Amino acid sequence: MTNKCKVATSTAVWICAGMVLSLAGCDDKKPNLAPVASALASSSAAPGASVRKFAVDDASKTTIEMEAPKEKIKAATTGGTGTLDLDVANLLNSRGEVKMDLSTIAMTTFAEAEKNASQTLHARTWLEVADGESGKIDEQVKQTHRYAVYAIRSIDNASALDVTKLPPTKDGSDDVRTVTLTTKGELLVHGHKVERDADLEVAFRYDAGAAADKPKAVWVTTRKPLRVVLAEHDVKPRDGFGKIAKSSFHLLGTKVADNAEISLDIRAKAQP
Repeated sequence: MTNKCKVATSTAVWICAGMVLSLAGCDDKKPNLAPVASALASSSAAPGASVRKFAVDDASKTTIEMEAPKEKIKAATTGGTGTLDLDVANLLNSRGEVKMDLSTIAMTTFAEAEKNASQTLHARTWLEVADGESGKIDEQVKQTHRYAVYAIRSIDNASALDVTKLPPTKDGSDDVRTVTLTTKGELLVHGHKVERDADLEVAFRYDAGAAADKPKAVWVTTRKPLRVVLAEHDVKPRDGFGKIAKSSFHLLGTKVADNAEISLDIRAKAQP
């Protein structure tokens, strides 16, 4: 056995998360950690911008996939919170913050529900967002790591800047005006922040015949998954008590992928 640590596939499944997990590659090689942060600076539109506020709701979700040597690892999170400040007349003024709840992560790799349930428990322990099988993780630690947070700092590559000038299409009874754009921002996971761009499709939804400057909701989806470098966020194997389990690094098996592919489906409703 070489100095490169090997992680069993059955253990590797648990390192993907809402957006993002991170595994130290070897015992004798430190991961390339991103800067430490306990929170991100607020991201709101500049004073004077004509924005509408949209509240991110529980219909939001993320899906996670990782290509490992023996299977495609799959997981999902549900629920979200945050606020989007959107200027429908000039999208360049738009800002916002989205928080996805990592304590909801659930594995969907296997056909067997029992396997997924067991692996879900391990995933949440590795992320330090839930108690281990044999003991409790400090409540403050769980709350600190609970959310993956993405703050939008600027908008680029918008297919249109003024949503009100776009002709609507129909989706059921709703009118919909859709743009594509790139957000430039910061991602915070497990106490480490990185700069990340996201290529998005933003669908502004209206009641039939409603004024073009008064969308009732926005649906935001990724046009292509965000690639998250796992080592940057310092999530390591943990035992049933939530303690670092270095022994997990030399279990026989295959090495997991270095990246997680994260897809977003964000739903937000207009505020009064």
